[in-house]
Amino acid sequence: MNRVFKIEAEIKIKAEGGRTWPIKTGYRPGFNFVDKMQTSGSINLLNNDDLKPGDKGTVEIKFFSNELLGEIQPGTLFKFYEGPVEIGSGIVLKVIGWADNNY
Repeated sequence: MNRVFKIEAEIKIKAEGGRTWPIKTGYRPGFNFVDKMQTSGSINLLNNDDLKPGDKGTVEIKFFSNELLGEIQPGTLFKFYEGPVEIGSGIVLKVIGWADNNY
């Protein structure tokens, strides 16, 4: 079983200039917590089946490494991307830390 680094966050999908269709649990964008450093993670929607452009929701995000996250703590702001295109932004609500990855 793999271990992952988890956070709980509130995210908002950009209404314009990003995605034109909703995201669902399992969505894997690139995340930017530290200027010009990007890492990938997997989003688990906690209270919604999907999030459409312009929507906001609470999510759990899993990272396989915490090296590029910086000093994250509740209140840390971040952005997420598909390649070079910014899809949305978020704020860390809770740092869960290292946990077993239950597929």
